[in-house]
Amino acid sequence: MTVLEILEKRGAILHGHFLLASGKHSDIYVQCQRAFVYPEDTAFIAKELINKAQEQCDIKNIVGVVSPALGAVIIGYEVARQLDKPFLFAEREGGKLTFRRGFEIQQNGHYLTVEDVFTTGGSTLELINLVENMGGLVDYALAVVQRQKEIALPVPHDSLVFLNLPLYEPENCPLCKAGIPLVKPGTKQQQKPSS
Repeated sequence: MTVLEILEKRGAILHGHFLLASGKHSDIYVQCQRAFVYPEDTAFIAKELINKAQEQCDIKNIVGVVSPALGAVIIGYEVARQLDKPFLFAEREGGKLTFRRGFEIQQNGHYLTVEDVFTTGGSTLELINLVENMGGLVDYALAVVQRQKEIALPVPHDSLVFLNLPLYEPENCPLCKAGIPLVKPGTKQQQKPSS
């Protein structure tokens, strides 16, 4: 079974009108956590991410795995567990990613970043900058799913599934214009479509 087949089987690919973390709108939302609730699926996906990383970087130099909270915590942890490396996650505080809970970056240590979904790459870029500003190095950035063909990151990056899904600015969203209710994933709150 492929990673895409697992996501489809677990109902992780949702259809509707969604407000993404980037502020953009989409008619498809990928909720990887629907697969991550199954340990066997999470372990398989993590192994595939590790295989992808091994093609591009020297895994034995990696001192840890970092992910942004909340969506990537489970898969990041599982990648770290399989690599037998420490796992750190960054949380938003005052609108910015930061390491809390006593997490520290090893000076000149080499890290992998693991995400559930790349949309614009903004959270991953913020995470890379955080690690580097604390004296670490990010060798490679991984995601389970990449929503767009091209994202700009300052380190090599890849994903297991490419969907190349359309993204809309709120003011140009055809779903808003059609009056389809806007849903912010992770909440049950619906928002009024933009006019």
